[in-house]
Amino acid sequence: MIAYPLLLLLAAVPQAAADVTARAEHVAIQASDLDRSAAFYHEAFGLRLIPTPLKNRRWLDLGNGMALHILDGRVAPKPSNRNEHLALHVDDLATVTAWLDRHHLVWTNLGGTPRTMQTRFDGVRQIYVQDPDGYWLEIGDARGVPAR
Repeated sequence: MIAYPLLLLLAAVPQAAADVTARAEHVAIQASDLDRSAAFYHEAFGLRLIPTPLKNRRWLDLGNGMALHILDGRVAPKPSNRNEHLALHVDDLATVTAWLDRHHLVWTNLGGTPRTMQTRFDGVRQIYVQDPDGYWLEIGDARGVPAR
């Protein structure tokens, strides 16, 4: 007897469209200086600039059909919360840390220890760094590949 009312209740619950698949297209952040932010992402991580006709935007290719859209207009620093971050994969983490060091940018492990890499549970080595507007980035390398 209890099963029949349950079936009626389930029939009334909206179901997801079975033939629709969502895929990520882009991530948007807001910057105080578009060109400074675009240069940071391009130079530090090798992200390719994507042409856009919009003057108040910079687009960068994240690979696999994903893009980073940098929008203008940030007037206040981004609140510092390492748990809210963009994760990027790079082929050579040592090259990235050397670039960050040359530009006197602080990189840390998740705990905040400067100039310290950590190894994630799956073998990916990673660091954390903030972009020019304070957005946190998790930068990881290929699984189990030692630094060059």
